[in-house]
Amino acid sequence: MKFQEDRRDNVSPVFLFLRPRRTSGGRRFVVENGVRKNLLACVLLLAIAAGALAFRLWRLDERVMHGDEANQAVRTGILMETGRYEYDLKDNHGPTLYYLSLPFAWLTAGKNFANTSEITFRLVPALFGAGLVLLLWLVRDGLGRWPMIVAALLTAISPAMTFYSRYYIQEMLLVFFTFGTIAAGWRYARSPSAGWALLAGAFAGLMYATKETWVLSFGAAAVALAVSPTVRAGLLAVNRRHLLAALGIAAVVAVTFYSAFFTHWRGVLDSVLCYGNYLGWAGGEKSRHIHPWHFYLQMLVWFREGRGPVWSEALIVTLAALAMVAAWRRRKNADPESALLWFLAVYTVALTVAYSVIRHKSPWLAISFLHGMILLAGVGAVMLIEAARQRWAKWLVGALLATAAWQLGGQAWRANGRFCADPRNPCVYAHTSPDLLNLVKRVEQIAAVHPAHRDMVIEVCANPYDTWPLPWYFRKFRNVGYWTQAGDVPAGLRPAIIITSMDQEPAVAAKLGADWQTEFYGVRPMVLLNICIQKEFWDKFIESRKTRSSQ
Repeated sequence: MKFQEDRRDNVSPVFLFLRPRRTSGGRRFVVENGVRKNLLACVLLLAIAAGALAFRLWRLDERVMHGDEANQAVRTGILMETGRYEYDLKDNHGPTLYYLSLPFAWLTAGKNFANTSEITFRLVPALFGAGLVLLLWLVRDGLGRWPMIVAALLTAISPAMTFYSRYYIQEMLLVFFTFGTIAAGWRYARSPSAGWALLAGAFAGLMYATKETWVLSFGAAAVALAVSPTVRAGLLAVNRRHLLAALGIAAVVAVTFYSAFFTHWRGVLDSVLCYGNYLGWAGGEKSRHIHPWHFYLQMLVWFREGRGPVWSEALIVTLAALAMVAAWRRRKNADPESALLWFLAVYTVALTVAYSVIRHKSPWLAISFLHGMILLAGVGAVMLIEAARQRWAKWLVGALLATAAWQLGGQAWRANGRFCADPRNPCVYAHTSPDLLNLVKRVEQIAAVHPAHRDMVIEVCANPYDTWPLPWYFRKFRNVGYWTQAGDVPAGLRPAIIITSMDQEPAVAAKLGADWQTEFYGVRPMVLLNICIQKEFWDKFIESRKTRSSQ
């Protein structure tokens, strides 16, 4: 894409402010006015980014770890302790999350996984979630300054965007790298250069190395490019050397990560073969998370579980729809702003349809197309204000939008606070029950009275779905064994504690004598774990409590 460039918007505001003024008075006034507006927009964007980061870091460690978070954290722990990583084509997604977490893990825990905390890992998606706000600066001349600011604010306060910016999974990194590819591509369209081409390619390579669903975002972008006459004409003018450079750097980045920095070349091949497995997930054959096509839209527009509160991001969806209407009307315009708006509209619709059609659904997948809606919503909000002709009407519309945004921020506060692990929160899905922390606490209490302390033997006999996030919470215990079937447990093993899922409990109980104390704890809704404690250590624990209470 190649559009006529506005030099004033591509030069640093600070440089414009400091450079000598050799123009006429009228021209100087226009330049100074543009500089002030750019500086104001820059300051507002930085302030919103700072607020977004503060919100994402607030009480980051208080929510109990989701099973998927724990799985990713344990894999990062293996990498930080052993230096080895091997891509698993059946699950767990791409390696960027693990490698980008290493600097934070080393700073906080050295190479000892046991010393890490929830903050160690959740800090990574939190930074990328706030970074989305800063990336908006690259598309300021396509969206417009005020639409950019509104989009930044909605990114900062969207309940789903804030919630999953505090989730240690790949999703927020994928959204960041996807937007980075689009933004760098836009800058290349405005000012073709090898630098922008290489940056777009690097972001694309990071998309590939983050999660397999990158193909959906790329597919949606391809559809958006294909239906835009202005963009199609621009693509024909792309410098071939720049295109090859972008493809080359994308390949280098992807190969570097999937080969574990050139130590495991099989991972590169598996990153291609994995799509055979994920087609089964998409069709629902291998998934237990099958939902109807409207699952995501219902989650965003109107959600209420039982007597819980109402959740809705309808403000974003409605404003995005208004911008889509405007994009349709302006689709044949040759100006760059109309081209970007039309691209974002088609891209967002295509991506929404793609995720809705796929039978396997998880709530966090929605943020890929929700971010597209947020970009459009910034344009829609400013359109509404500009449509009001009278000054008082503009203020009224602005006040109504500000009130709706305040309510949206209130939902985000609630989603990450009181309802952070509550199934009545639409962002909470198959989440770990806080009751599991009581099980972990009980194991710690038994370890305190056991002669071996955290070296005591713990047997976990449970199906993998019920096991997570126990490996995360048991990371400080050095003798924990995991088996999926009771018959697989070595006959001579004498554990101090046995933890079983309900399907394995009868087989385990048949091998136990009377010298065991049994308790039940919740893992997730409708999922329980049974913990059996040797009576000898249970009695010591009870005695220690009596001793403390008498002192």
